[in-house]
Amino acid sequence: MMMEKSNQASFSLRKVLLITLIAGTLDGLAAVIFLAKMNFSGVFQYIASAILGSTAFTGGIKMVLIGLALHYFIAFSFTLFYTFAATKIALLKQHFILSGILYGLLVWTVMNLIIVPLTKIPAVPFHYEKAILNAIILVFCIGLPISYLTARKII
Repeated sequence: MMMEKSNQASFSLRKVLLITLIAGTLDGLAAVIFLAKMNFSGVFQYIASAILGSTAFTGGIKMVLIGLALHYFIAFSFTLFYTFAATKIALLKQHFILSGILYGLLVWTVMNLIIVPLTKIPAVPFHYEKAILNAIILVFCIGLPISYLTARKII
């Protein structure tokens, strides 16, 4: 699906899906490696617990798959928003490094201050080290890949 306007960048759903796959995979792997110490199931059960509560930790592979689907849906949402914005705001593509860093920090802010508090995930005390690590992961695995790939012709 391609929609084009004169003097503006084109928007491609196929490109959005490819960027989602790349950024979502990078973010998921980083969460498994750096945040959950190689506990793949635990990461995605935790994500599933956002909508299913604590039962997500006892539901086995079904909950892991629900968490994985939810993870990629969230990655898709953030990718879609950025790529669409980049068709309207040329600076996002021209300054993709700064845009990617700022977008990763925006994603951290939205996730931690808006989305997660609205879920069934219980509130936990704030830890600066964990927050910084999480922000770094989102900058390098979500913000920068989305901004870089949006600025490039990949399809």
